[in-house]
Amino acid sequence: MDWQALKTVWGKKGPAESRRRWVMHGGHERVAAPHRLPDEETQFRTEEPRVISSRLITLDGSQGEGGGQILRTALTLSILTGRSFRIVKIRANRDKPGLRPQHLKAVESAALLAGAEVVGASIGSRDLTFRPAPYTPRDLQIDIGTAGSTALVLQTLHLPLALRAEQPIRVTLTGGTFNTAAPSFPFLETTWRAHLARLGSPMALAMPSGGFYPRGGGQLDAWIEPATLRPLTLTERGQLTRIQGIAGVANLRPEIARRMRDQAEARLAERGLSAEIELVDWPSLGQGAAISLSATYGQDGIPATFVGLGERGKPAEVVADEAVAELLAFHDAEEGAVDPHSADQILVPLALAPGRSEYTVATVTEHLLTNVATIRAFLDREIKVEIEGAVGEAPGRVIIA
Repeated sequence: MDWQALKTVWGKKGPAESRRRWVMHGGHERVAAPHRLPDEETQFRTEEPRVISSRLITLDGSQGEGGGQILRTALTLSILTGRSFRIVKIRANRDKPGLRPQHLKAVESAALLAGAEVVGASIGSRDLTFRPAPYTPRDLQIDIGTAGSTALVLQTLHLPLALRAEQPIRVTLTGGTFNTAAPSFPFLETTWRAHLARLGSPMALAMPSGGFYPRGGGQLDAWIEPATLRPLTLTERGQLTRIQGIAGVANLRPEIARRMRDQAEARLAERGLSAEIELVDWPSLGQGAAISLSATYGQDGIPATFVGLGERGKPAEVVADEAVAELLAFHDAEEGAVDPHSADQILVPLALAPGRSEYTVATVTEHLLTNVATIRAFLDREIKVEIEGAVGEAPGRVIIA
């Protein structure tokens, strides 16, 4: 990644941290991308975001869920609105506070795209300032350098690319594609991509190789189409129509995948539910195991995907139990049309879309509420979350006016 030092700030003990502006370099060879068919049903154009003011925004990274989401949402909206921000107390409540490698890579990638001036971009930093510049979308190749989440970096860059692109953009990321505290590839492919397509932002995804902790080295490819966002009304879930899934391993015995599948099918059968679960063997530099279960409601419903991840010493049956437990919790929360993981991820595109949106969610999480607060700092949108009980337990309704 290329950067140019702008200025060195001197303190009493010598030179302080340099400001850096990331700059674009020569383009990568473009590969064939999916063709986007005209969408006759699109009735709305994406408007320029309604910003609150041009002053520097200051965010407290310890508030709400207190993780990296505040930073990632701020990066996305900063690039799109042109507003600079400073975030302090980054991940202050985590076991390893400050920027971790995957958070730093999100900052560096956003800075590369936006030609941004950044202060505080280093591992462990708890204070960061980001000043974007006008930008032009382009193909990107990003190496996380660890088993950190490729999905979270892609989600940070997706809207700035899609909403400004005039032709399809390819993004290739290397790192983790199955992560415990981030969306894994089956969720991206089955659920996140489907939500965005419904909102007017189509894309194609591929995972040529899986990336598991601690080795990483997986590859996530995204072909991002130019987007025209539209609002959403989704308050009813409908009846369960099918459950599909994948049980897979990388450089492990196929028996492990079969055990995950059999356990998931047995647990679901106890509730009178059946599933079609495919066995797969992922190419990977390391070893890993995972099972994903996707529940579809209604004739054209978007699947809700839940993933169980293997780790050394964890029985295959426990991995399956984790995915089944999440699916059943969502299934039993009949009031929510949107699963808890998707609820905060569709909030930013809906805040950028013109018109009123409304959707119900199975569980109102701290991630959702934190995203609302961060969006309000950048955009002049009224966002209301109605909750029928305790955060993290109760269903609710999100209204974007």
